[in-house]
Amino acid sequence: MQCFIKTLAAQTTVISGRIINNHQKPVSDASVTLLRTADSSVVAFNFSNSGGEFSILYAGEEPELLLMVYGFNIRKHIQKINNVTQTVNVNVIEEAIQLTEFSVKSEKIWSTGDTVNYIVDAFRDSTDLVIADVLKKMPGIEVKESGKIEYRGKPISKFYIENMDMLQGRYGIATKNISATDIATVQVFENHQHIKALKEVKFSDEAAINLKLKPDAKGIFSAMAEAGVGFDYNLLLNAGVTGMYFGRKKQHITSLKGNNTGNDPKEELQSYTDENEAIGSYASMIIPTPPPINKTRYYFNTALSGSINNLIKINEDTEFTFNLDAYYDSDDRNSFAVTHFYLPGSDTIKITEKMRSQYESTAIKGGLGLNRNTKSNYLNSRLTFFFENNDGLGHIVNNGILAQNERSTPIDIAGNIHWVKRSIKSKHTGIEVNSKTRYYSKPYSLEIQPGGFANELTDSIPYRNSIQDISTRSFTTRNSAMLLNGLVWKSFILRPFFLASFEHEDLNSNLITTGYNTENILSIPLANDITWNRIRAGASLFLTYRNRKFNFEFTTPVQYQAITLNNKLNNTTKRKNNVLVQPYGRLIYKMNTRWEITGSWLYYTGNPGLPNLYSGYILQNYRTLSRFENSLTEMSGHTTTLRMAYRDIMQFLFTSLEINYNQYTNEILYSNLFTGEAMTIKPVELENTGYYSGIKGNLGKGFNWKKLSVNTEIAYGFGTTPQLVQDSLTTYNNSGINANIIVSMSFTENIHFSNKTSYSNMKVSMAKQNVSRINSLIEAATLSFSVNDNMVISAGMEYYFTESQNQKQSFYLLDAGVVYNLKKVRLTLDLNNILNTSEYIYAYNSSLGSFSTNYKIRPASVMLGARFKLF
Repeated sequence: MQCFIKTLAAQTTVISGRIINNHQKPVSDASVTLLRTADSSVVAFNFSNSGGEFSILYAGEEPELLLMVYGFNIRKHIQKINNVTQTVNVNVIEEAIQLTEFSVKSEKIWSTGDTVNYIVDAFRDSTDLVIADVLKKMPGIEVKESGKIEYRGKPISKFYIENMDMLQGRYGIATKNISATDIATVQVFENHQHIKALKEVKFSDEAAINLKLKPDAKGIFSAMAEAGVGFDYNLLLNAGVTGMYFGRKKQHITSLKGNNTGNDPKEELQSYTDENEAIGSYASMIIPTPPPINKTRYYFNTALSGSINNLIKINEDTEFTFNLDAYYDSDDRNSFAVTHFYLPGSDTIKITEKMRSQYESTAIKGGLGLNRNTKSNYLNSRLTFFFENNDGLGHIVNNGILAQNERSTPIDIAGNIHWVKRSIKSKHTGIEVNSKTRYYSKPYSLEIQPGGFANELTDSIPYRNSIQDISTRSFTTRNSAMLLNGLVWKSFILRPFFLASFEHEDLNSNLITTGYNTENILSIPLANDITWNRIRAGASLFLTYRNRKFNFEFTTPVQYQAITLNNKLNNTTKRKNNVLVQPYGRLIYKMNTRWEITGSWLYYTGNPGLPNLYSGYILQNYRTLSRFENSLTEMSGHTTTLRMAYRDIMQFLFTSLEINYNQYTNEILYSNLFTGEAMTIKPVELENTGYYSGIKGNLGKGFNWKKLSVNTEIAYGFGTTPQLVQDSLTTYNNSGINANIIVSMSFTENIHFSNKTSYSNMKVSMAKQNVSRINSLIEAATLSFSVNDNMVISAGMEYYFTESQNQKQSFYLLDAGVVYNLKKVRLTLDLNNILNTSEYIYAYNSSLGSFSTNYKIRPASVMLGARFKLF
């Protein structure tokens, strides 16, 4: 054992030391990097602490290495050292040199293999508070309005803090709370296969982000508090406290926040990597549709949220995570909307609605997880739960005053187990098992007054209100197993793969109509009591080809499917048994260190689920009534994606181009029949085909000049959708282009500028006739001036332009703010919507028509805030 320990220690070189300047003072936050002497590629790095001390580990076999030390206001230091454990004290020279704009190329980004490293301090300026602010300035990385992070146009698959996944996809908790000054490096793991036991078995084209903390931010518990008070037409309050700890064996983030200023607590708590399918609703109120702008502009809320997140590292390879979130949110919306439905011929149905809604949600959700990740054994087990209570109230002024009220209490419980066992001696011996189980239930009630659809529901007799009660429950388990043992020929491997799944869903609904002068029911309740089951079982051969540059996999699962639909009200049972063949393939070709090509192809088949199989009427909303025949029809299609990506680290350049195509064929078409403004949906057996094609390009470019950073995304898509409207088959053609350009730069050390330009052009045509075209442009610019080290003044302007239906509308929003840093407190004064603009005007197209709205936004306000460190 002692011999083994000595051998292991000999394999890892420890380079430690202290960095001091020419005044014999320690230099903190300096970058310490080890490089190969042959090609100067980075093999290890770290940062000096507040005492100038550093320690860096290297486990390679290079006989000699280059030790490089650099940082802001110090001259770069490089020296050659032997690959032995040693102490190296470095003397650096301070210099504050006034250089021409192009004379120095700063070390902002470097790469080691599939890891791209961004130095945070090279992108950060005095206006950046949390790490999300800096991520937005990094070329190749884009932070969406929702908080979702994309790298070269693709959402990231994992988010780590010091290589640990504490937040399980809910990384908004980190990006919106961790101080930008605490992060040394943002790492992007390209082609990230997080399962060590599968690294030589399955390739990945996913990207992950890892935050590397500065030494002073590790191993200490810190707590930040914020408080604010302000006024618009009402008193505005904002308060919160967040505690954090990031150690080698433990990580912890806890927060408690409340506000009525437009900040949505649910945005921080949502998961961006959740693989559970979203479950839709059979019915819902019609409420104002939010505009596509920052939520703080239009969100009239009262919110309270809390979050507890813990990670315990049991040993070097095993982690336990616990997450618990709770929130209360009240949302008040107001809008005036105009909807156009385009019918065959030249007819158009126009609906005008003045809407207001109030919605309250109370929820608790959480999860427990255990993850063991070694080269021979991987186990990830996780249990999640979600409970929510929703209560909504809405009013619509149309041809009269209509009241809506809905209640729901969904429950969602899911358990996942992913296990991989691989032989240490042979990578081709072992097994992979994946099991996902989920239970979901949702009692729901919708009440509408006065009631509609009298012709269908009450023999044309007017009635007072409709009450739609719906109860749904579902249980799903999907399981798979793959033997890592297989036939091996050169770089080809053929492995057996097995699948089995069971899905159960039941629907109980009751539609009741109540009269004006009596509580007696005027018509027989319209109800559903249906159970739907589906069993699938099958096998496949999983073919892979792997080499250093080219990886390919292809599988053709063949499954037996049995569907049973039992309608208990009329004692009928329908069954469908068939065989499914759904081939799938994907590839990744790394041409060199800069160019990469990925592609995928999938042929899919499916059947309608219970939301499209009920035979009793369900009132989806006050102007949509639907029912379907119990027809177990089929649909099929295929989708293809091809993506090319390029990166040049030395030029800070990241680009990608993606093309996708999807075509489907369905045996059934849903008829939309309008009677005035009301629409009834019924199925018609009629084979139809539609398609969608799109192309998207992303470009991220950084410059040393003025810290300029540009991130651009341009997408164009077009497709056809067959629709059966007023018993007439019509093809709707949709096309559109979207472009986003984000620019940030520093004119000087004290003047910082950022701008986001968004443009869209959407068009709908029918029977070779253009029926709707919508153009929109958004410009959002911010200019900040650092008066001194303690004070920053900023101003923001947003310009909005919309052109639709021969109408042009535009308006401005103006903001201003002051930040003043005391020794331990950051004070802010914010003036929002200075021009007191009251409405946001926007428009968009749907599959059947177009929609435009004047949405009430938050008025002019003044807010005084403070942010300070408790300990």
